[in-house]
Amino acid sequence: MSRRLTQPYRCASLSDLARQLAFAPPNRRIEQVRRAERLHDELAPQRTYPLDFIIYRLTGYRPETRADNDSLLLVGEAIQPDLRLIIDQLSRSVDMPADDNDPCETVDQLADRLNVNPRTIARWRKLGLRWRWMPRPQADRKQIVIPRAALDHFQQDHDHRIERAAAFTQIDPDARQAIITRARRLAEARDVSFNQVATHLARRTGRALETIRLILDKHDRAQPDNPIFTDRTGPLTPRQRRVIARAYRMNVPVRKLTRRFHRTRATIYRAIHQQRAAELRRLHFDYVASPIFDREDADAVILRRPTADTPPSHAEAKHIAAPTALAPNLADLPAALHADFTNPSLATADVRSLLIRYNYLKYKACRIRDALHRHEPRGRDLDAFDHCLANARDIRSTLLRAHRPLLLSVARRHLISETEPPAARLIELLEQGHPVLSDAIEQFSIARSVNFDSYLTNRLLRSFAAGRTDLPRARRRRSADDLAAHLLHLIRSADAWPAANEGANAQ
Repeated sequence: MSRRLTQPYRCASLSDLARQLAFAPPNRRIEQVRRAERLHDELAPQRTYPLDFIIYRLTGYRPETRADNDSLLLVGEAIQPDLRLIIDQLSRSVDMPADDNDPCETVDQLADRLNVNPRTIARWRKLGLRWRWMPRPQADRKQIVIPRAALDHFQQDHDHRIERAAAFTQIDPDARQAIITRARRLAEARDVSFNQVATHLARRTGRALETIRLILDKHDRAQPDNPIFTDRTGPLTPRQRRVIARAYRMNVPVRKLTRRFHRTRATIYRAIHQQRAAELRRLHFDYVASPIFDREDADAVILRRPTADTPPSHAEAKHIAAPTALAPNLADLPAALHADFTNPSLATADVRSLLIRYNYLKYKACRIRDALHRHEPRGRDLDAFDHCLANARDIRSTLLRAHRPLLLSVARRHLISETEPPAARLIELLEQGHPVLSDAIEQFSIARSVNFDSYLTNRLLRSFAAGRTDLPRARRRRSADDLAAHLLHLIRSADAWPAANEGANAQ
C-alpha cells in the first residue's frame, strides 16, 4: 500500500529547509536522505536541539554564527515527524539505490512477515515508523519501502504494539455465529442491556469490547425481523432528555428511569447533565467586571463572611454612612404592600460589599459555564454554577428588599407638588420605579465616586420626571387595589431572576 501521508510540517523552519533541499543535485539529495535517516534515529524526543545543528547534520554545512549568538531551539518530538516528511519528499524526487547493508521491504512484504494488515503499517508510519520511496522493479512508478533499521528503531518503543498486532486473528464465521447465539441466549434468559451482554462476551472470548459490539450491532441491523435486543432503541431524543431531567427534579429515582427508558445509569445521568447544561446556557445575565475578580485569592477575599468584631478597612470607612431615613407613613398604601416597603435599610459599606460579591458570583458562574464540556458536562461543575447563581439570587433579593423603602421615599418626594390624589398615583410610580431599581443593581459599578443610594435616587428622579407614556389611558384609570395587585406581581416576579432567553450570552 504505497500511499503518501497528508500531514503538515510542525516546524516552519524545517518546512523552509525542505523546499531549499529540493533544489540540490540528485546525488546530493540521496546523501541528504541517508543523513536524515541517521539523524531521525539518533534524536531523543524530549530533548531540544538548535536549528543550526539540524541543518549541519542534513547538509554538512554549518551556518554562520548570528550576530546575537542566538539559535532557534526545536524539540525532538517535533523534529522527527518533519524529518520523515523530508525523507519522503527527497526520496520521491530521486531514484534511491538499494543498499545491501540496510535491506528494505515493501509494505505488503512486511505485513506478510509480521502477520498484520497493510493498514496497520500505515498507522505505524503516523506513530513514528520512517519510510522511503524506491523504484518499483520493471515499472516507472515508485513504491514505499521500510528499511530494516527503521523497523528496529520503531520496535524499541512499540514492541508491545507489534506483538499485539501480530497476535490478532480474524473471527471466523463459526466463532461469529457462536457469539451471536450466546448473546441471544443471555438476552432471553436475563434482563440485561446491550452493553452488559457485550462486556460479558468480551471477557469470555478474549476479544475487544468494540469488536463484540460491532458483531451484535451488525446482526441486528442485517436482521431487523429477528433482532437479539428487541427493546434496544437509538440515542435519546431531545424530548426524552427533557422528560428525564424533569423527572429527576421531581425526585424520581434514577433506577426507575433506567427501567423506563432501557438505559444505563451513566446514560441517564449524562442526559440529565446535558439538559441542565442546555438550560443554563439559555440564561441571560450580565456582570460589572472588576480587576480584583481575576486574583487567585478572589474567593477568599470577596466571599469571606465578615465577623461582628472585624473593623472596617480604610477604603470601606470612607463609604460608611448611616441608613437613609425613610418616611414610615404607609397609610396610603394597601396592606398587601406594607411588608415589602418596611424592610430595614443597609449601611453604605454593606451595600458596597454585597454589590461586589453579587457581581463576582455572576462572573464566576459565567466562567464555569464557559468551561463546560459541550457534550459531556460534569455534574460537579453544574452544581458549582447553581451554587453561585443561588447565592447571587439571594444577594439580589436582599438589595431589592433593602432599597424598596428608598423607592417609596423618592416617589413620595416626587408627589409633593402634584394635586392628583396620591393613592393610585403613588402605586403607579412604585411600579414605574421598580424596574429602575432592578437595573441599577445590575449596572452599578463600585468604581463610581457616589454611593449606591445617591445613584439610585438620581435614576429614579430622572425616570419620574420623564413620565411614563407606555401605559394606556384605560390602565391609568384603574383602581388602587388593581394597581397594587399588579405591583405585587412585579415584585414577586423579580425573584425569578435570571430570565431564560434563547441564544443570549452573558457578558
